[in-house]
Order: sequence, then structure tokens, then C-alpha cells
Amino acid sequence: MTVKSITLGELLEFKNGLNYLKSDSGVNVYSVGVRNFREQQLKNVKSLERINLSQKPSSDYKLQKNDLLFVRSNGNKNLIGRMILVDELDEDVYYSGFIIRGRIKSEQISAAFLLYCEELIKKQIRKVSGGTNINNLSQGILNDVNIPLIPIKLQEKHAAFLLMLDNKIQKQSEKIKLLEVQKKGLMQKIFKREIRFKDDEGKDFHEWKETSFDDLFQSRNIKQIPTVDAPLMAFTSTGGVEEKGARFDREFLVKNENKTYKRTEFNDLIYSSNNLDVGAIGRNKYGTAVISDVYEIFKVKSTTVAEFAECLIQQKNVLHEILKYRQGALYGQYRIHAIDFLSVIVKLPLIEEQKKIGAFSSKLDEKIQIEKEKVSTLRLQKQAFMQHMFI
Repeated sequence: MTVKSITLGELLEFKNGLNYLKSDSGVNVYSVGVRNFREQQLKNVKSLERINLSQKPSSDYKLQKNDLLFVRSNGNKNLIGRMILVDELDEDVYYSGFIIRGRIKSEQISAAFLLYCEELIKKQIRKVSGGTNINNLSQGILNDVNIPLIPIKLQEKHAAFLLMLDNKIQKQSEKIKLLEVQKKGLMQKIFKREIRFKDDEGKDFHEWKETSFDDLFQSRNIKQIPTVDAPLMAFTSTGGVEEKGARFDREFLVKNENKTYKRTEFNDLIYSSNNLDVGAIGRNKYGTAVISDVYEIFKVKSTTVAEFAECLIQQKNVLHEILKYRQGALYGQYRIHAIDFLSVIVKLPLIEEQKKIGAFSSKLDEKIQIEKEKVSTLRLQKQAFMQHMFI
């Protein structure tokens, strides 16, 4: 099929958003801001900010179903050009000056189809603007963007299929969030001893006893260069030890090929002093690797169960105790020294109960992981379809 191209200027009528002052007063209206671009569709008016204006805006600024909004300006350059599609709204909604509105003026195009051309559009925006160094998007740039124009019926068919996949992804993601909240609640009850496990004979375990992290962990401070058996990896609050994506890959900045990193082994406990309060603490579930020496690494002693230890150190009250030792350092970085971390006092059950708690946590993690894999499959399906959309 031969596909011709057409410019966005031939398909959409563009208009910049409202500019106003914080001191304005008189009329209170709903307004779309850049923070509302987390979703691909604007449906929920109640999630929007209300702003004060000195007078009621012109009807030209009022959004309609199938309007397309583009991020015009933002401190985060990756957001510039991001799109959102306006759905049916039950109240009057306007949009801020950081946004450009595109309104369909041609019967040759489907607004929903255009939404799924976002990456294609952003790629051209970056090219015209000299790469990723773009500060503002203009109507002129958008006017000149070219997109492949396939028959309208095919556009609608493609958009409907992709929208169906997106709805599935959203529902699946919500299911995962619910499971994670449920797990967090259960683990909190376990560590408050509101839920207790029984031993293999159905009897109660002994009460938990106070101990220090020094009895549970041993600092590991071995440095080496990356190898095939110990590759250079990232450590993140969401994925633990994982391959370095573009966001974390800074190897091109390293001039010394013999630079050493900290070695970590399977089941080690790792934390980032600087980001501990946002969840950068967890267990190495990957295996042998090397990571940046900004992290503290600990071997889990045989006196405790690694899966249990991970649950323990992620409890809010335990994190609070750890963070008491956080000290300021050079260049705005924080530091929690290993010796201070090991001095933290916690309550600990017998190892037999630890095993049951660890196994229970792992079972919940496996259930969550199964649901995450379903999301990954749906995203791969969407990606594959979009790659062949114009073939």
C-alpha cells in the first residue's frame, strides 16, 4: 500500500493556551496543566486544577471532544510535544499557556489515530529543533510536521485496537497497584505482630526479641572492574539490581578503563543513602554483579533469612530508625555509614518464623510478578502493532 504524507497544519487548527497571573481573581475555572499529561486521554474533570482568572475566557479556549493537546513548554524537555486526547467532558474546561491545542479541521484524519502518532511527531520536532535541546514548541513547528495518511476507516480501526490495548494495560496496572497495596498492608500487620504464623505443629512461636543489624548483616566492600561474570549493573528503587538503561548508563563519562566498582552477590542487601527515603533499599535478586560505589552492600548472615530481612528493612518504622543516621556530605549528597546502619535495633522472630514470613512475602511477589508480565506482554503487543501500522 502506497502511503502519502500530509502536514499537521493541513489537519489541525492550533491555538496557544491561556496566560494568567496568580493574583487574578473573579472567575474560577477548570484548567488542564502539564501535570495532567500522565494519561493519554482527558476524561476526569475532577482531577484538574481550578484557576482564578480576571474574566471569563473566550469560548475559543474551551476544550471540545477530540481536541488534541501538546505540551508547549516545560522544564523537563522530554515532555515537550507530549500529547493528550480530550474525551467527552461534563463541565467547561480550559488549558494553560504551557499547552497548544490542536482541533480537527479535516475529515481525512481521526484524532485518536493522531494520538498514536505521538512518537513520530516528537521525532520530527526534535529533528527540527536540533536534537533533544528543545525549550519551546511553536505552532509553526507543529504545522510543518508530516505524518503518513492512511484511509480514515483504517485509522479508526487501528486507533480502536490500540485504545483497547491501552485500556487493558491500564486495568492490569491498577490490579498490580492494588496487589502491592494489599501486600504492604499485610506485611505491616505481620511486623506489628497483629498477624502471627504457627509452627509446623500448629503452636505459637516465641515472642520477637530485640537485636541489632550487626547480628543480621555483614558489610561487603569488595571492589573490582566489571567482567563477564560480574557485569556492571544499576540499582534502582523499582527493580533492584538490573541492567543499566539509558537513564542510568554513564559509562561514556568514565575515562579510566580500570575503574573499579563494588561487587555484590545474590541475596545481598543494598541501599542508597541519598535515596533511601524513596525506596532505594532492597535485596539483590539478580546475582553476581558490580554496581556504583555510592551504594552500601551487606551480606545477609546465616542467622536470618534474606527474604525476611528484605521485608524487615522496608518497614516504615525501621526506615525511620535508619534515616536517623543520615548525614550531609559534599555536593549535596547524604551518607549513612555502614557502622551506623549496623547499630540499628529491631525486633526479630526465630529463624523458623522468619522462613514462614519470607515464604509468604515471596508468594505474594510471585503473584504480582505474574501480573506484571501480563502488562509487559500487552506493551510488546502494542509496540509491535505500532511498528507495522504504516506498512
